[in-house]
Amino acid sequence: MRTLIIKTIAILALISFAVSSTAAPESEEPSPLQMPDFSAMVKGLAEDDIGLLSRIHFATHTKDFDKARAFYRKLGYTGGQGGFPLTNTHTMARALGMFDICQYELVAGEVIALPGSLNTSNIDLLQFKIPFNDEPPYEKPNHLGMAYAALLTTNLASDVAFMKSEGVEFLSEPYGIPGDQFVFFRDLEGVLYKLMETAPPHGDADANMHLIAMPYIGVNVSDLDKSLEFYRALGYTDTKPVTETGSIEEAQAYGLDKPFKRRGADISLGRGDHHVLRLIQWIEPFNPEPSYPPPINHIGINRIALLVADLDRAVKILEDQGVEFLSEIAPCCSGTGEDEFGIVHAIDPDGVFLELVGAIARQAPKPPPKGCPAPVIKMPTG
Repeated sequence: MRTLIIKTIAILALISFAVSSTAAPESEEPSPLQMPDFSAMVKGLAEDDIGLLSRIHFATHTKDFDKARAFYRKLGYTGGQGGFPLTNTHTMARALGMFDICQYELVAGEVIALPGSLNTSNIDLLQFKIPFNDEPPYEKPNHLGMAYAALLTTNLASDVAFMKSEGVEFLSEPYGIPGDQFVFFRDLEGVLYKLMETAPPHGDADANMHLIAMPYIGVNVSDLDKSLEFYRALGYTDTKPVTETGSIEEAQAYGLDKPFKRRGADISLGRGDHHVLRLIQWIEPFNPEPSYPPPINHIGINRIALLVADLDRAVKILEDQGVEFLSEIAPCCSGTGEDEFGIVHAIDPDGVFLELVGAIARQAPKPPPKGCPAPVIKMPTG
């Protein structure tokens, strides 16, 4: 099992759309990728265990890829995996909820990485051309849906000073004391992040930024008990309650104007990378606006990609439990339709998109819908 997880980490940056670390000319035929062999593990799983192993990344979208990439590079996201196909099959478009177009098209994309991170901190940064959606992301961290990601630093005060010098917008001044404090900021598109410090400041005094991990992703829910049951079925079997009330000072750090009441828990996988989601049911103040609708191209933290050992098997188990999916499984990601792994989006009780990625039985390539030309797979040329 440990060997399989190690092999998996080596391919995480390749999973969602990426096909190589270098750009290929448009005329070059992309080749299917290979998944690790999880068959031995699958045989040992319980009948209702979908085999969820790890977080691959979360995805967010931008209006200007070059500017956004430069912003994240300043934060410390200096690594990454490029070579994204800019177009793909209609089946892949359907997997993103794009049912009424023949092909989507990206301007650019990269799975950006934080070198040396203590856990998977990857972000799938994409700029869509077709279809394009420039609606702003959630304004505050209590909106239903996948609202923000937490970033752990070893020196919050230093990072805040540097980010302010770069014009980064913060919701407030840091809340707490050195060694136990946090502050929310926005990226160039307004996407929310929680910068947090959990130990006395340390690290390279000359560094601009000191990010070392992504402790959790914040997911706001309307019914905590219902969501806990849903995520437990996925494999999030470990739970730890979070504080239920906050003073006006702490509330202001969340961009709120009065003390808050909430119910919540940090949930994590009982195996694999043990990554964490923070589920929060905001009682007061409560924002009833629904999470981002499909298609999955909205600016903001729009989906989280999760690796399962056998995708066909995982989907069958979840369908039997009544879980809703956005589409059928799409072979991913060469554009040939012959890949031996695929993606599909499960939908949580509040409409959050959970991209499941894993091995599939090879499918016969599907012809394009009536009225659509044969897909042309464009690769980046720069």
